Amino acid sequence: MTGLYPSGYTREARSVLPPLGLLSLASYLKEKHDVEVLDMMLLDHSVEDMPDILQVFKPDIVGVTAVIGLWALALEIVREVKRSNSSIYTVVGGPNPTYYPEETLSHREIDFVIVGNGQKPLMALCDILEHGWTFERIENCYMQGVGYSKFDCTHSSGHDIGNFPYPDRRFTQYKSYTVPFCPENPSTTMITSMGCPFRCAFCTQNRPPIQLCSVRAVVDEMEEIEDLGIRSILFQDELFTLYRGRVRTVCEGLLERGIRLNWTVKSRVSSLRPWMPGLMKQAGCFNIHFGIESGNDATLRRMNKGYTRENVVDVVKSVKKAGLSCTGNFMLAYPGETEEDILQTIAFAKELELDISQFSLTIDSPGSQLFEEALRMGRRTEDYFSEFTRYPDRGIPLEQFSASDRFSREQLQGFLDKAYASTRTLFNVVKEKSGGCYDGKWDNYAITAFNNRNSPDTFYSVGAEERTVADE
Repeated sequence: MTGLYPSGYTREARSVLPPLGLLSLASYLKEKHDVEVLDMMLLDHSVEDMPDILQVFKPDIVGVTAVIGLWALALEIVREVKRSNSSIYTVVGGPNPTYYPEETLSHREIDFVIVGNGQKPLMALCDILEHGWTFERIENCYMQGVGYSKFDCTHSSGHDIGNFPYPDRRFTQYKSYTVPFCPENPSTTMITSMGCPFRCAFCTQNRPPIQLCSVRAVVDEMEEIEDLGIRSILFQDELFTLYRGRVRTVCEGLLERGIRLNWTVKSRVSSLRPWMPGLMKQAGCFNIHFGIESGNDATLRRMNKGYTRENVVDVVKSVKKAGLSCTGNFMLAYPGETEEDILQTIAFAKELELDISQFSLTIDSPGSQLFEEALRMGRRTEDYFSEFTRYPDRGIPLEQFSASDRFSREQLQGFLDKAYASTRTLFNVVKEKSGGCYDGKWDNYAITAFNNRNSPDTFYSVGAEERTVADE
């Protein structure tokens, strides 16, 4: 989201990953409609290329999916589509429109907004538009010009990810995705579950129920990925290790079928069982990624993490003992933290000797316990994401974006400066793989804010298309 990174970090240390959500949509839509998927980032396309792209694909519908950090650019793409051909229908979906559908529809260039998992509503919308039927109420789909009294996102079991075909990676140049962090390439992403039962103070509280793909579907998809010649998988599940029985049966299924892939997962410190790293290693896992967040026990308690520094040390040791690499995420400048607390977290990250450390400034996301606390204490007076969705050209200053009001912009930059210079990061991995030399010093820092110029996820359906970001 918004943060300070070493100059070139976003460009060089992050990787272009397949647009997983849009591939899932296309895989479902292709049963009844002509669909194309275009990864604009992979092909280095920009908004200025849209008129030529539209001439090639001649779509009836253009869809864009966007996270908050790329919302301004997603809107630029929609506007360019309408300037090029006003008869093309525009559809917007993804995390930001799901949380802010009314604000999204405030932009007249957007014809439809889809919230939540988009397969069923997008299929219904494509059916209606293709046949020229009168638009009727579609669950989780909202149309421009209708005076809705409220915007609901239905989380019924019919929308669960396990009910739909897994992504057809052949929609894009799937062998072109490479990740220096992975032992072998090409690489891809995969998701087998959605949701999280925990209630960290900094996470949005209004979340859908947990959704799971069956173990057989997981192993089948991995077998297909191997057949395509892809060598590594980055699982996007928030908590792959949540259900111990499921972890065991997935690993056993991979071993029984002789599937030999490299894969990495995300885990919570408290959900990793002692036997897991060893079995996962046998089944091809090479890395476990933890949201450690802090090296201060008092801050961990305020975050509702449910574990301590000592627990983190023990888990990291167990992962490394099994022969796996370990990645840790950390949040700096959590509300209430002093400079000493922040420096303690940076020192803790270094002491853990993680293979990769990642740092960000704490954000009090609207809908989170942390944001509600900010409203009560006067740190916030409005939902700044809502305002940004309506008026993206205004941007969000870094000082307003940080959850802490204790530090200046220069101090925040200094904390991240020290964090990235003191630990091993993705930048080091890229340098090592390319034969470069990293000296542990950064001369400049680039601010990544909500004026990000990278391409967002874009798709065209009934003539469909897409683009995606990476390593978020």
